[in-house]
Amino acid sequence: MDPKQLRALNQCHRDILRDLDIDKQFLLSLYIDNLITEAQSKDIEHETSRRAKASKLMEVLPRRGPSIFPQFVNKLRRDYSWIAGKLDTEYEKAQKEMPKDINSKLIDVINNQLCPLVYGVDDQNSLLPSETHPGHLVNQLSDTVHTLQYRSYRALGISTRDPATTYMSLPRLIDRKVHSLQNSFNEMKSSLSEEKKKNKTNIPVDKKSTKEATKMKKELEKMKEANKKLDSSLKGRNKKIQSLSCENLTLQTQNRQLRDRVEELEKEALVYHRGAMITEWRM
Repeated sequence: MDPKQLRALNQCHRDILRDLDIDKQFLLSLYIDNLITEAQSKDIEHETSRRAKASKLMEVLPRRGPSIFPQFVNKLRRDYSWIAGKLDTEYEKAQKEMPKDINSKLIDVINNQLCPLVYGVDDQNSLLPSETHPGHLVNQLSDTVHTLQYRSYRALGISTRDPATTYMSLPRLIDRKVHSLQNSFNEMKSSLSEEKKKNKTNIPVDKKSTKEATKMKKELEKMKEANKKLDSSLKGRNKKIQSLSCENLTLQTQNRQLRDRVEELEKEALVYHRGAMITEWRM
């Protein structure tokens, strides 16, 4: 369906769901008149409620083409004249209001897509008011597109007076500019590579410096080996130190235990000596 028919159908959607009773006879007549296919008829019939069948029909009809709308309206005139009348009224209103909708949509396209592309998002002066006259709207659209063309050509380094560019689309011009830049880059890369090769061949070989570098390299290798040996030796010493620390802790513990034992023996000896002296005094 075209936008006007679809709009009229949407405006009457609630009435159709509320009042339309899609029985087998009505479905058969829709199929016979080619408003729906056999498969669509079965899908609608499988719905369990009257409202669900009407809703399914509203999904199917918009996909059946613009010729279906007047046939469907005529189909409703016999038993659902109030729905058919409302569909006619809404379709007439859509025909009258559609130019306003187009004008509004065109303003949205210019303000939300074209102007930000040409003038930037922050430029609010280029935006059009919602009540812009269609004639002024066309002029503004033409000026904006012309500005876009001029700025695009200037960014690409192309003269607007060059007849060779007038027949080419903007994507082709951009593609041509990109290829030109790629070729320039490749030429510069090739030139730098040649210069690098020349510089390598022109640098004289200093044998003395080469020998010194080789000698230094060997000395570095020796230092690395010596460092490895020192590192290994340090690891071994660290292990010995840890072992000695453990032994020292053990000896300290034993020594502390021996001191405690000696103190206990001394106390026992003192007690014994006192007891002996008391016994001798009594005697």
